[in-house]
Amino acid sequence: TREEILKAARRLFAERGYTRTRVRDIAEAAGVSAQTVYDSVGSKQALVARLNDLIDAEAGIATIVAAAAQSGDPMRVAALPAAIARAILEHCGDIIHALVTGAASEPDLEVARTEGQRRHVEGARMVVGALQQMRALDASVEPEAAVETISALADVQFALLLLEELARRTPGEIARIV
Repeated sequence: TREEILKAARRLFAERGYTRTRVRDIAEAAGVSAQTVYDSVGSKQALVARLNDLIDAEAGIATIVAAAAQSGDPMRVAALPAAIARAILEHCGDIIHALVTGAASEPDLEVARTEGQRRHVEGARMVVGALQQMRALDASVEPEAAVETISALADVQFALLLLEELARRTPGEIARIV
C-alpha cells in the first residue's frame, strides 16, 4: 500500500504540481482512503520527503553503484555520477522537473530538493574516496575540489536545464553549437 501511495503521489506531483495535488487525490489514485495515506505514509509533506528514496529505487541507483564498485575499474567508478544522473533523468525526469521548478515557491519541495542535492554531493565524495583507494586520483588534485567538480558536472538539475534548452533548439542550431 505504501508503495502504491508513493507512486500515485509521484505521478500526480509530476502531472499537476505539488500545490494542486491534494492528499484526497493521492488516495483516490492509489485506491485507498485519505486516512490510509495518513496512517501508512503521513502528510503530504511526508510524501515529498520520501520522493528521493522513490527516485533512487525507480532509477536503480543501488544496482548501478554495486556494479561500478564490483568492477574494480577506476574509469567505471569515475563515470558513476554521470551514470546515476542519466538513470535518474531517464526514469524520473518528470518528478525531478517538478521538484526543481516548484522548490522556489514550495518549502516542502525545497526540502526534498536539498536532500537530493545532499545525497548527490555525498555520492561524489564516495566516488572520490574510492578513486583515492584505487590510487586513481592524481595526487595534485585536492579531494574536495574533485568532489565539487564531479558534483557540478553530474548534477541532475544542470542536466535537466541542458536537456530543456536543447529541446527548444532546432537541429540546425544544435549543429552550429557543436
